[in-house]
Amino acid sequence: MEFLQIIADTVLNNFAYVFPVVAIFTRISTMVFMLPGLGETAISIRTRLAASLVVTWLMTPIVMNTQIAPTMGDWGIAKMFMGFGLEALHGFTLGFGLRVMVYALQIAGSMISQSLSLTQVFGGGMTSEPNTTIGTLLMLAGVTLLVTLDLHVRAFALLVQTYDIFPLASTVNLDKLAYWAAAKCMSVFSFAVALALPFLILNFIYNLMLGFLNKAMPQLMVSFVGMPFVIGAGIVLLALSIGSILLVWLDEYYAHFSGLY
Repeated sequence: MEFLQIIADTVLNNFAYVFPVVAIFTRISTMVFMLPGLGETAISIRTRLAASLVVTWLMTPIVMNTQIAPTMGDWGIAKMFMGFGLEALHGFTLGFGLRVMVYALQIAGSMISQSLSLTQVFGGGMTSEPNTTIGTLLMLAGVTLLVTLDLHVRAFALLVQTYDIFPLASTVNLDKLAYWAAAKCMSVFSFAVALALPFLILNFIYNLMLGFLNKAMPQLMVSFVGMPFVIGAGIVLLALSIGSILLVWLDEYYAHFSGLY
């Protein structure tokens, strides 16, 4: 009880700074819940919330010293809630920019599974919805690479810089934001197709040969012969190319991350 009383007295004595602290926490928590590594559904919500609180505790002195933050005395209730919404939008935009390249691995994994006729193999993955086994494998490998290379630390460094571009509760140009999000989605989808292109070519050759065999020998159940072949050849191709896929994806992620500055 004494600890709670100390916290209550501290909050009441600095009540004017409640709004900027909550606004900072809103931006950080929204970004953390989408950050690759910390934002995965395999990590509990309490862990992500604790990480958001710790980063807020570290970030608040930096933000308060570098800019004049609006206090509760300056804003009304409606304007404060609008400020919270704007901060959530800023955090979501940053988190989306960091997360969108992970979606490329998920899309590429779905395309590869479709090419190998393994889309029916679902399992509990890193997302809330069921995902194919190959997609989960690629996403897990990609996120592990990001965490081991300390890119989540660089993400928090980028978060500090966002307060120079978008101060607390600042408005955003929705037209430019929508154009940026659409351009990122298009580039990520085209990149995912490029990652899965060898398997798409393999699937095309398989179906082409299957059509010729079906015309030549209609009595032969070509699917029983071709299906094990395409699955086996696809698994061998995946084992040979997964390292190159991840390296190419990592280089593209670095270029994408540098473009966020």
